[in-house]
Amino acid sequence: MRRTRWVLLASILILVAAVAGIYRAQKDAQDKAAPAKPASLPDNVSVSAQDWRWSKNDGDRPIVEVRARNFEQKSDPPRVDLEKVELKLFHKDGKAFDLVKSAQAELRMEDSTLYSAGEVEITMGLTEQPSPTNRLVRIQTSGVTFETQSGKATTDQPASFAFENSEGSAVGAEYDPAARNLHLRSAVKLNWRGKGPASKPMTVEAGELNYRENEDKVYLKPWSRLLRGTMTLNAANSVVTLANGEIQLVEANQAKGEDRAPGRQLLYAAEQLWLHFGAKGVMESIEGKQGARLETIADSGRTVVNSQNVDLAFDGGSGDSILKKATATGGTVVESYPVRRGAGEPPSDRVLKSDIVEMNMRPGGQEIDRLDTHSPGQIEFLPKSPRQRYRRLDGERFSMVYGANNQLEKFRATQVKTLTRAIKKGDPDRKTSSQDLQALFDPKTGELQTLEQWTGFQFEEGDRRARSDHARLESASERIYLKGAARMWDPTGSTDALQIELDQKTGDMIAEGKVTSTRLPDEKKSKKTQGSLLDSSDTVQARANRMQTKEENKWIRYDGNALLWQGPNRIEADSILIQRKLQRLDATGNVVSQFREKTKNLFTIVRAPQMTYWDTEKKAHYMGNAKLNRGNLVVTSRDLFAWFSQKDNDSSLERAEAVGDSVIVQSGPDATGKPRTRRGTSERSDYDVAAGRVILSGGAPQMFDSLKGTTKGERLTWFANDDRLLVDGSSNQPAASRILKKR
Repeated sequence: MRRTRWVLLASILILVAAVAGIYRAQKDAQDKAAPAKPASLPDNVSVSAQDWRWSKNDGDRPIVEVRARNFEQKSDPPRVDLEKVELKLFHKDGKAFDLVKSAQAELRMEDSTLYSAGEVEITMGLTEQPSPTNRLVRIQTSGVTFETQSGKATTDQPASFAFENSEGSAVGAEYDPAARNLHLRSAVKLNWRGKGPASKPMTVEAGELNYRENEDKVYLKPWSRLLRGTMTLNAANSVVTLANGEIQLVEANQAKGEDRAPGRQLLYAAEQLWLHFGAKGVMESIEGKQGARLETIADSGRTVVNSQNVDLAFDGGSGDSILKKATATGGTVVESYPVRRGAGEPPSDRVLKSDIVEMNMRPGGQEIDRLDTHSPGQIEFLPKSPRQRYRRLDGERFSMVYGANNQLEKFRATQVKTLTRAIKKGDPDRKTSSQDLQALFDPKTGELQTLEQWTGFQFEEGDRRARSDHARLESASERIYLKGAARMWDPTGSTDALQIELDQKTGDMIAEGKVTSTRLPDEKKSKKTQGSLLDSSDTVQARANRMQTKEENKWIRYDGNALLWQGPNRIEADSILIQRKLQRLDATGNVVSQFREKTKNLFTIVRAPQMTYWDTEKKAHYMGNAKLNRGNLVVTSRDLFAWFSQKDNDSSLERAEAVGDSVIVQSGPDATGKPRTRRGTSERSDYDVAAGRVILSGGAPQMFDSLKGTTKGERLTWFANDDRLLVDGSSNQPAASRILKKR
């Protein structure tokens, strides 16, 4: 029994040994056939791999896909290090995606972020089958952090980027693929090239940029700068709107822009600016709101526009944005400062004020072609030399046409009032008003040439007034022409005519056509001249075809059917000249004078080809076959001298002297009522009205009396009051009488 158990134990041992031998043999064979054992992983690495790929889907729609050449998963802290990484963040459609490439990246497990300290390239908007319509955005930067859950990428390092038609740089960037927003944090510079070789590039600079792809808008803050060709725009916050990759609109706050080109400069500013762009990135228009300012500078001068709002329209046909039209609204002030050309007077500066002003530019945008107001306004012409006048004009509407070199050529206005300051201190200002006005300016100097006003024209200069249907001012000669129902007046009198011409420098005047004038009494007349025809207490009135005045109305001439009257006294002639300094009146051509003897209510009427009257002596000289009528007395002669009363307001004839073929005739009933005629002839006759005495002398005087006969003598003295006749004879010519017999 014991032997059997030992044999069994031995058999077991042999079996175990055999099995163990076989195992060792097989194990050795397996060890020899097995691959070499890999190196041990570092202590902190739990997993490593090559050509690693990871993706996440939402059903059939891909969300994210990551590829890496090398993959290492570390445990402390838990993260994954990747080399030569490609990250695809898919858009919502699952077709387009954003591609991120980096040499090295770190996947942080605790916050599910991917961080790359080195260079990173981001391309947004890719598709598996790219097409020309894709608008790609490429970003190159470093220090990028990706949120794997949202796909957001951020960096605070310098970054360069490229859009479809532009490239730029910034410091710090953030991209949100879900919202399609690109945020550039600081020092932003973007070069926008536009499409096609004809499209001029634009440089956009800003403190911060937000590109919202879904809106096609770029937001710039807190400052922004846009540069395109010769144009520069500086602003606070701005918004750039895109259309098909081209800039369509720029909205800028607190903006100042300029366009500087050879021979011209355009400056503009406003609290808010809207810049509209057309094809090829050419600026088509600018809208400025709140405190808008526009300034154009050219070789010909400078124009400044200030208003609440300014709208600018540009001509981009040449590829450049050339100012074509500017419209300013809301308290508009336009200041023009033309440059003097040549050696003449410098052109006046101009200040225009109106609520709505529209300016059209000449080709090239350097100079104004036409300016129109669409609301009531005021314009001032500011003198630059002592010889120039200050002028101001208020009106309902203005229209200004410019010529070369920005010189004002033509000015139109309606419902106007004008003010012209006197050059000499103490002289009165000049004021006018009318329904319509037109002014023409010298194209070389810009100075006023002619000024026309019509329909209800009114004029005022100190005490002087005028009105007419039409008025014209010649600036160089300072002459005013009034036409149609023309009238001028001052405290001394008035003149009415179909046409009046006034020299403003001298005050001289010419009136033509149905002229009537009124001269009031001189308040400062001396006692010596009181009661005369030229200066009495009565108003002097006149009528003629033509009237001319000089020397401040001290020289007055009436021509053509002239009639001058003062109360009952009157003078008619072809021409009448009054010289107040000389106190003289000259009448020529068909002269007829009429003077009333106040006490007797009797008129003395004298006709002659010519007459001269001296006011100091109250003496009149009638020349060339003069004829005097006084009651029933008629005196004719070649020359007639008449003296009038020196009493106040009395023009009674005191004495008359007839020279050359003198004839004196008295007709009328005698004391008994019988008809009687007395006729005296001589070379000379003297008539003393108060004494009723007539003296005939020279040239064989004789007196014929129809009742008593004829008397001759060297000198005959006839007393009309008591019907006496004294006869003086000489040895050579004794007195002789021929007495008529009674029938």
